[in-house]
Amino acid sequence: LMTLLFYALEAAGLTMGGGRFPALYLGVSCAVSSTMIVLKMLCQQMDMDTRPGRMTVSLLAFQDLWAIVLLTIQPHLIGSSVLDVAHSFGWLAVLIFAALAYAKYVMPPMFVKASQSVELMLVVALAWCFFLCCFGLLPFVKLSLQLTSLVAGAALATFPYSSEFNAKIQYIRDFFATLFIVGVGMRIPAPWEGVGYELLLKAFVASAVVLAIRWVSIGLLGYLIGSGKRTAIVATINLSQTGEFSVVLCVLGVASGHISEETLTIAIWTFIILALISTVTIRYNYAIYGVMHRIKFHVRARAHEIAKKTDAKTEDDDEDHQDRDIILMGFHKIAAMLVQHLELHSRTMLEKLHVITFDEDVCAVLRKRNIKASFGDIAVESEMRAVHKGEARLVIASIPDAILRGKSNLDLLQLAKRVWPNAHVIVTADTPHAANKLYEAGADYVLRVSKLCAGRLNELISEHCTHTFHHDGELASRAENVFEKHKNKDKFNDRVAHSLLFR
Repeated sequence: LMTLLFYALEAAGLTMGGGRFPALYLGVSCAVSSTMIVLKMLCQQMDMDTRPGRMTVSLLAFQDLWAIVLLTIQPHLIGSSVLDVAHSFGWLAVLIFAALAYAKYVMPPMFVKASQSVELMLVVALAWCFFLCCFGLLPFVKLSLQLTSLVAGAALATFPYSSEFNAKIQYIRDFFATLFIVGVGMRIPAPWEGVGYELLLKAFVASAVVLAIRWVSIGLLGYLIGSGKRTAIVATINLSQTGEFSVVLCVLGVASGHISEETLTIAIWTFIILALISTVTIRYNYAIYGVMHRIKFHVRARAHEIAKKTDAKTEDDDEDHQDRDIILMGFHKIAAMLVQHLELHSRTMLEKLHVITFDEDVCAVLRKRNIKASFGDIAVESEMRAVHKGEARLVIASIPDAILRGKSNLDLLQLAKRVWPNAHVIVTADTPHAANKLYEAGADYVLRVSKLCAGRLNELISEHCTHTFHHDGELASRAENVFEKHKNKDKFNDRVAHSLLFR
């Protein structure tokens, strides 16, 4: 789709450089996002294990697979036969098979021998990667260094000690990444010299094309396949940039005579422009989604006011919620376990529950379980007043600050006190200091996961010691029964809660 748009721009008179394939190179290279930028930002924000984070990483892995295919095809665009392409793919298959087999069967015994020295394992792994790169450069193989490097990295990720490698090589990786960025910058001509200004304008056009296509190829398709609006939008924001692959592919295209230096310059400018934008948008991805949601909410409210009637099919209906006087602000792991516990032991309490969350998929699942759920941003006072009609007796905010984006439990506490001044409010804290601040702000009770875990451990230890000291004849079986009882209970609860959170 992106390639077609660049060809359409060329047909309209906006050329993207010289050579035979400028539109093809830009379209294909801009379709791949930056693994380096995205993963680093997600790791810093501890966002890898969320639904949008997992979707982002999955799409990056899919793009990397296509990058391997594209790097294999690229040398054969001109003057090559089908047999030449088949030859490259054949050697690529051999290289991948050998790399994965070597990583699975040969490297583990070697690492067992060298496991006392992480530095030695690091040297062995890097030497193996360099060996793969050298193998790809052999005259009868004729695979590019970039392609074999990508295959070597993918195989290295399957090693049993890959996490230790990542920790050890992060400084080397960042150093070479810095050199790569510096080298990219050195190839950019000054905008005020020659056609530099014109190329910069074309790069802005290319950036606009990339941003527009991302919302179609990731946002719209992600929503249509059932990922949910929030997940699709946040993943789109995370992947709205071009990657290092665009520069690498265009450098290879210039070396092969497929494109001109002007196309490479446009690709570099596009990479830099979108990288600068992404460092900000990824950091505030959930806040951006919240702004978009609030705009939609106010537009819908305005349309409802003009129409002067209620759409009964929406979650923002005018039904009275007086009987739903227990409000869950947000829905995550603790809330899922609470719902599961109430379903088993106190179903009448579910009739008093009203869940407010910005995850439409969670709302749909809860409604199927006959639990009242409304779609709304729990950080916006006007939405809280709109989605819950009537007073509340108890308000629970069970999401830790580490999971919340753009807000904290203190913000939720203050909002709840303003919207429902007569309600008791339960919030969540990670540390005793944070808990004290919440109590000072007016919280009626503060949940602390560490404290709850200590209570469960105390229960386990007490039961275990009771059977140890009073049932010596049946010590092994009775002690085992203590753990089996709690394990089976936890496994069942986890399965039910998992069905609510990760459909």
